[in-house]
Amino acid sequence: MMVDGERLKTLLAGAERRVLLCAPFIKAKVLKTLLSVVAEGVEVRIVTRWRPEDVATGVSDLEVFEIANGRLRTELALLDDLHAKLYVADDECLLGSANLTARALGWAEPGNVELLAPAMVTDPDVAVLLGRLEAAELATFARRSEVAAAAAELGLPKLGDGTDVAEWSDAKLDWLPRCAAPDKLYDMYRDRNTTVVAEETRDDGLADLRDFKIRPGLTRDAFIEAVRDVVQHVPSMARILNEVPRGVTDSRGIAFVKESRPGLPDVDAAKQWGILRDWIGVFFAHEFEVAPESFVTRLKAP
Repeated sequence: MMVDGERLKTLLAGAERRVLLCAPFIKAKVLKTLLSVVAEGVEVRIVTRWRPEDVATGVSDLEVFEIANGRLRTELALLDDLHAKLYVADDECLLGSANLTARALGWAEPGNVELLAPAMVTDPDVAVLLGRLEAAELATFARRSEVAAAAAELGLPKLGDGTDVAEWSDAKLDWLPRCAAPDKLYDMYRDRNTTVVAEETRDDGLADLRDFKIRPGLTRDAFIEAVRDVVQHVPSMARILNEVPRGVTDSRGIAFVKESRPGLPDVDAAKQWGILRDWIGVFFAHEFEVAPESFVTRLKAP
């Protein structure tokens, strides 16, 4: 069975006029591989996003700037709220869930479970997306330097090619907690059949624990440390935690949630922020707190 990376190479190799590569996460090695099959003279446009937490954890490479600049008739553009993945060769395209990383394209093990479906640029939904991509701004060396400096300040360990100690996949890089009772998560860790919470809450907690893949037998303190270690290295969570020292209001927290979950209704985004705020209060209680009256999530008062 042909993996998505090979299907994408086949698509790009057939391009005669133009190529578009649109993905939030792009690894330099993967980009080089794909551009190597594009014929000289074909115009290439690359659209991605550069968030410091994505660069800091290694899920995206700033080196794509140099790769794009090193090829004739090639431009790199940035769109901060990009989530779509679309790959175009002339009038044909593939769209779906796969980023331009080795695991997403099936070139590294374990591969992600992804989808790339064929379509035409004349399809209404594709045409709308292409129109929105026109808002992307050309990447500059100044912007590259700015993002590199911001990523370095975060001090996050590299996840490598989409995985860290918890084996997070590209699909989980925008992970947010499900369980509305984080103070009971240790009880669920110790006993998956515990009755200290309602069944629905327990199911959500067990789903979070499956994502964490924390080894069994830890004490409560060691468990809290393990959860904290995983959570703060997930790009979507790292971005929020990095803002907390400046104070995060509920409205700002809800906006963060909607950036990770585009299209989420306001009521669900508010509920998700409430869950996330509670997680910060439980697992980062040594440094952060929720102000009792304003509910601003902030550095803990001395």
